[in-house]
Amino acid sequence: MIETVKSRSEIYNIDLDSSIGEQIEYLKPIIEQFFDSRFKKSLDKLSNDIEKKGWKLLTKVIKILLKEDSREANIVKLLQQYGFIGRHHNSFKEIEESFEKILVPSKGNELINEKTISTFFEGLKFIKEYYVNNSYKNLYNTNQVLVNTLNSEDNFASRVELFGKLYDAKILTASADDAFMECTNCDPLTYRGVFQLRLNPKKLKSLKCPVCAKELTYFVPYELHEDIYNIVKEKDGLLLNALCNKLDTHNIKYQLNPTFLKNIEIDCLFKTEESTFIVEAKMYKINTSKAKLKSKIRKHFGKLVKDVTRLIELEQFKNQPIKPILLLNIPDKELLTEVNHELKIKNRDAISRQVSIINLSLLKFKEE
Repeated sequence: MIETVKSRSEIYNIDLDSSIGEQIEYLKPIIEQFFDSRFKKSLDKLSNDIEKKGWKLLTKVIKILLKEDSREANIVKLLQQYGFIGRHHNSFKEIEESFEKILVPSKGNELINEKTISTFFEGLKFIKEYYVNNSYKNLYNTNQVLVNTLNSEDNFASRVELFGKLYDAKILTASADDAFMECTNCDPLTYRGVFQLRLNPKKLKSLKCPVCAKELTYFVPYELHEDIYNIVKEKDGLLLNALCNKLDTHNIKYQLNPTFLKNIEIDCLFKTEESTFIVEAKMYKINTSKAKLKSKIRKHFGKLVKDVTRLIELEQFKNQPIKPILLLNIPDKELLTEVNHELKIKNRDAISRQVSIINLSLLKFKEE
């Protein structure tokens, strides 16, 4: 279905490019002839004066604009001097009425007549079709970015289910941007366009083509709640903000991104009555192989151990229990248990054995 929409859009692009070229070629000589017949002599005279008088003419114009009480009368005189308007025009209102007559459609009107009006509406139609096509392309490209971020394959059904839950929780809301829809079962351009929708993603599958009654192909944009969006954009990301929320819930004071020894930055540092916790938070693309995830965990585990080894030599960390935590966004508890076990076997030093590799749900406090 997506390939059908994509190929139709590319073919339609060629038609649009051809159409705009035809409209421009028709209107160009009409507009040029109109301006040549009415304003060519005036423009030539003005151009010559600019070349000859230069700054003198510019100074004159500035003086006219600065004198508010005589501005209108002097501008009218200047326009008459160069022939842009007739001597019978004495005010802006009369100039406006004169141009309105020029723009009133009539058979004898050299600029606005049945032919040019028809071409004008064809131009509006082109703009609409161009917008529809461009909207589709932007939504399609955004969709591909989302697919590549979430998974190597587009699991559409699970994404709609996820978006439905986020919509119910008010984390996602309907976007002010238009959605794109097309029936790929009907002939091209039978049912196609942009729409404004405020609909739960779970209900999108109920949208049917009014011609063939089959399900539509659609791209519908949604927006993250502003608070969530700002958190996602932050340098520390969603996981660290979730940790802070949990610490706030338990009234535990913490520091974010403190720096020690010039080149060691801790994501989060907090203390309880028993220990000082040094947290390194990492978010991985979890729809990847277990081997790749383990490789990344081993790398960040090693860095955390090296950093803590240096930190415990500092006066402020001496004589207190240190609990290093590698906090991950991996929901698979079995994988976390497995990698914890493997790293503790390979690394027998005291600091390595103190490191906890957990997700947020595994971080527990006494009252929980």
